[in-house]
Amino acid sequence: MTVPDRCDVAIIGGGFAGLATSWALAARGIRSVVLERATELGAFASGRGAGLGRQLAEDDLTSALAVRGAAILRKQLADAWTPTGGILAFDDVHLARAYIARATRLDVAHEVIERARVLARWPGLHGLPIASAIYVPGDGVIDTHRLLALYAASADVHLGVTVERVAEGVLETSAGRLAARVIVDASGAWAGTLTDDPPLDVYRRHLHVLEAAAPAGAPFLWHLGRDELYLRADGTGTLVSTCDSTPTAPGEQPVDPGSERALRLRLATSAPGLARSAIARTWACQRAFTPDRTMRLGRDPRRPWLVWAAGLGGHGATASAAVGETVAGTV
Repeated sequence: MTVPDRCDVAIIGGGFAGLATSWALAARGIRSVVLERATELGAFASGRGAGLGRQLAEDDLTSALAVRGAAILRKQLADAWTPTGGILAFDDVHLARAYIARATRLDVAHEVIERARVLARWPGLHGLPIASAIYVPGDGVIDTHRLLALYAASADVHLGVTVERVAEGVLETSAGRLAARVIVDASGAWAGTLTDDPPLDVYRRHLHVLEAAAPAGAPFLWHLGRDELYLRADGTGTLVSTCDSTPTAPGEQPVDPGSERALRLRLATSAPGLARSAIARTWACQRAFTPDRTMRLGRDPRRPWLVWAAGLGGHGATASAAVGETVAGTV
């Protein structure tokens, strides 16, 4: 495979950040080329997440991007969005109040609900220590592979191409040399390695699909507490993660043999009804964060030819359209 000799904007990375940026640039009439080292889109993170369209995140900046991103998904990319609503549950009332205040500041429709309401939707979770909860009707579930495909439909994507070196106006790749006015680093866990910038913090997380069916029509549930856990329906089964977060190096993430035992132990106390369910499949993904947990978006202050779309920190699916919109506005 070869790449074009030149383009206006070259984007490194074919995950949510890179493809959404290309999609947003196309809407502005700006052509770009997306270079992805893997032979499929979203191979390391974007295509391996749970697809939870959660709008309320850990801080206002991330939440604002997720709120905007979800709005774009619902209106413009609805083929990848299923409106399910979402429940955020807490074992700490102070943390719950912080999220309620954030929802109010950002004008996110929400309802504070009691433990009994949570268990009415997810009756198998009576072991969770729920002190308070929020129901967010505008949340949903994202078909991550469909969303990647929708973004890629308007992009010039080159798979299996590794970018080996970048400098102002040029990229050296495994498929040839490419000249570009602007270079967007959207390389996920590898962001910054080509420019000798501080690396991102990378963590491995496991996801499992249980054969046990989720309650019909239930919103996804994310318990934000000491025993963090999220669940949603997945076909005829239930997708669940204990939200493990193990430091790792960027790359293909193998499944830790101990992940099943960790899941069983968590479910034994939180959701005994699910603890013995057979596991249909297990996989691992990676999430990348900047040191201060703030997404790195926009023009580099020292190198005007370089633009960042990195450090999405596990909120890539929901926030991606807003991330693309934000980054495209700086190109």
